[in-house]
Amino acid sequence: MENKKNNGGILVGILIGVVVMLLVFIGLFMTNTISFTSKSDNNSNMSSGNEIQDNKNNNLTESEAINIVKNLYNDAVRHIFNEGVSYCGKYATGDNVTLSLNGFSYSKSATFNSFEEIENYLKGYMTESLLASTRFNQSVTNNGVTISSYYEKDGSLYCNGWNKGGNMELTNYLVNESTFTVTNITKNSFDGTINAVYNDVNNVNKTTKIIKVSVIRENNKWLLNTYEEQ
Repeated sequence: MENKKNNGGILVGILIGVVVMLLVFIGLFMTNTISFTSKSDNNSNMSSGNEIQDNKNNNLTESEAINIVKNLYNDAVRHIFNEGVSYCGKYATGDNVTLSLNGFSYSKSATFNSFEEIENYLKGYMTESLLASTRFNQSVTNNGVTISSYYEKDGSLYCNGWNKGGNMELTNYLVNESTFTVTNITKNSFDGTINAVYNDVNNVNKTTKIIKVSVIRENNKWLLNTYEEQ
C-alpha cells in the first residue's frame, strides 16, 4: 500500500514538472526568446549578411578588377566605341529577319525587342553620362535621308549596324591577344588600361587600340565611367 502511494506521488510530481516545463516553454516562445527557425535558415541568413558585408568592406583584388574591365569591354562596349556599329546583341536567323527602310537594310535582333530594352542593357555596362556621350543611337542624314540606328516594328527591334560607318580596320577582335591592366583599386573604383588587338577584314594586319578607362561601383554594379582612346 505504501509503495502504491509512493508511486502515485512520483507520477504526480512528474506530471507537475511536465506542466511547469510546458508553461515555461510557451512563455519563452510567446516572448520570442526562442523560435522554430531551422538551422539551415539561420545559416542562410548569416551567409547573406556576410556577403553584403564583404562586398561593402573588402577591396577588390587585382585579378577581380581585371576580370571586371575585361567583361565590360568584351561585350557591348567594344562594338559601340571601337568598331563604330550599333550594338544589337545576336541577330535573328531565318525568314523575315531584315527590313528595308529608305534604301537601307535593318537586321532583326534576337536579343532585344525594343530600344528601351537595349538601352537598359547598356546601362549595365556604363554610367548614364558615358552612355549619353556615345554614338550608339546617333542618326545620320545622307542626301536628305535620315538613317536611324534602331527601328521598332511589330514588337521586334531592328538595327542598322553600319549606318555610322564601321571601322574595317577593327573588324575581328582578338580577345586572347588583348591585355588588361588595372591601378588605383579601392572598394568603389579603379582605373584600367585596355590594349585591344584587332585584325583587319582580311585577317592580315593587326591594329592595337590603347584605351584608358575608369570604373566605378554604382547601384551595386561595376560600370565604366570614362573611356578615352590614346
